[in-house]
Amino acid sequence: LAMKKGFTMIELIFVIVILGILASVAIPRLAATREDAEISAALSNLRTLVSDANAYYLAKGSFAGTNWRDFTNVPLQTGTDVPIHSTKFVGDVVFLGVSGKNCIKVQIVNAMGARPAYFIFGKDNVHSLKGACKKVADADLVKAYLDSTVSYTNGNKPVNVSNAMAIGSSTSIY
Repeated sequence: LAMKKGFTMIELIFVIVILGILASVAIPRLAATREDAEISAALSNLRTLVSDANAYYLAKGSFAGTNWRDFTNVPLQTGTDVPIHSTKFVGDVVFLGVSGKNCIKVQIVNAMGARPAYFIFGKDNVHSLKGACKKVADADLVKAYLDSTVSYTNGNKPVNVSNAMAIGSSTSIY
């Protein structure tokens, strides 16, 4: 009697079960790794944006009439989760995002008189409360930006702007 070569049904079922167990362990870890990479990229983009703005301001001395794309290639978005175009001016609020979702609000206020040029940072009210945006908003770098204050004198009146960081100063946080 000749034996047939091949796998039995039991052997195939065991292989399928083992592959299912491996997939159930590997897929969540892969998703977490991807989210961690997106968070890291967002924080790196925020550092780059601050650095680019500082360099531009130190070179030009003003942001008057400047578009965001004049000094940075950091991917930014409008308030509707849409990438900005070159016509979006520096004074307009833009967002730094993760996975296409707005996370951190960024605005630049140009220098005027005794007022220095400065960033205003904020959390997006919708997306920063959950998922990867929450992790970005809770990062030490973002907390440092949100906790910083710009102070200047308007005439004889002191002005303090919270969630703000001076541009071109030695106190910039990286």
